[in-house]
Amino acid sequence: GPVVHSIPEGGDDAQFITGRQKGIDVIKELKNLCLEHDEKASLKNLAIELNSFKFSQNATYEDVNCGAVLALGDRVATKEGIDLEKTPAVLGAFKSEFKNWAELFKKCCPRNSDQVGIIYGIERVVSLGKFESFKNAKGFRLLLQTIHTDDDEILTEEAIGIWKEKREKGEGGDVAQKMFKDKDIQDFLEWVEQSEDEDSSSGEDDEDDNDEEESD
Repeated sequence: GPVVHSIPEGGDDAQFITGRQKGIDVIKELKNLCLEHDEKASLKNLAIELNSFKFSQNATYEDVNCGAVLALGDRVATKEGIDLEKTPAVLGAFKSEFKNWAELFKKCCPRNSDQVGIIYGIERVVSLGKFESFKNAKGFRLLLQTIHTDDDEILTEEAIGIWKEKREKGEGGDVAQKMFKDKDIQDFLEWVEQSEDEDSSSGEDDEDDNDEEESD
């Protein structure tokens, strides 16, 4: 029969690296661990399970975060009472899920670069096309912006900058590159940079005020 090549759950960025068991889709296994987690149980237990699997497969926190986001995508897609064609409803459900799992993402993001896995996960959720209102770059931008501007600070400017550099170097497959080059995403990245500039300049203004007070 024909040879069937399955795309890893992690999409363009899922690659089997030295030390991983042959034929195991690491991102998919991490996603399944998240889906099996009892919502009433402590997220600390899930973090321990994910860490243990990460270690056994020589995986990364980036992989863990990508798998966790894919799990959240599945949870939103199967939630009762949500109209998957209505953008505000889907966005609200995602925001709520991310808020519930903020503790987990913080445990799995010791460095800003680990948060890039969250972006890979969002990218993948959009490209899988489970949500009628989130099948393109516009949907990708909406989700990114919602998670980035949330009070929990799960997704920082630094992480978005690292992801941007990777995509600018041509990393990622055709789908990821096409979405990255879309005007919606480029506008979002410009907005993030402007916000960062404003934050740093307001910080400098505060320092200037302090200097003036000290010299009085």
